[in-house]
Amino acid sequence: MKRFANVLKQEQGFSLIELIATLSILSLVIGGIYGVISFGFKAYNKVTVENSLRDEADILMSSIMTQLYTYGPDLVTSIANENGIEMERTDPLDGNTLPAKQIKIQNHALYIMDSSEVESSGKIGDLKSELADGSSIELDCGNATSCRDGLIAVTLVLEQIDQQGQKHQLQMESRFGF
Repeated sequence: MKRFANVLKQEQGFSLIELIATLSILSLVIGGIYGVISFGFKAYNKVTVENSLRDEADILMSSIMTQLYTYGPDLVTSIANENGIEMERTDPLDGNTLPAKQIKIQNHALYIMDSSEVESSGKIGDLKSELADGSSIELDCGNATSCRDGLIAVTLVLEQIDQQGQKHQLQMESRFGF
């Protein structure tokens, strides 16, 4: 017990050089750890935004494909002075013309609706991102503005701002035959 008490009575400490060296090494280690953690959070946020953009682009493309294939148009026409197409179809049972469907990009959003509907009713989804300039829906059937068969070229440029205020973009292109 006396030996233990003698050890506590010793007044040895660290020199100033030892303290400075220890603090320097500790600051380097902490700085490295902070850098790794900071990089990890930034990478996680970037991947989260990119996944969100891909998911929303898939939703929009599948909405267009579903509408195109379920409606089964007889005639597809480019909408004059707008970024979109109009699909027309006749009922095979009675020969009556069904209401035309429109697919268009307007006000940084995608709209799929009957030609008689109000624009706001046909907006697709409540998305985190918006369609940026460069998004288009074009009819590709030669020089004609309407055709019975051909391709529909869709280019979607989605844009989303992350929590740090950085803008991320994703461009998706596809062609559908009809």
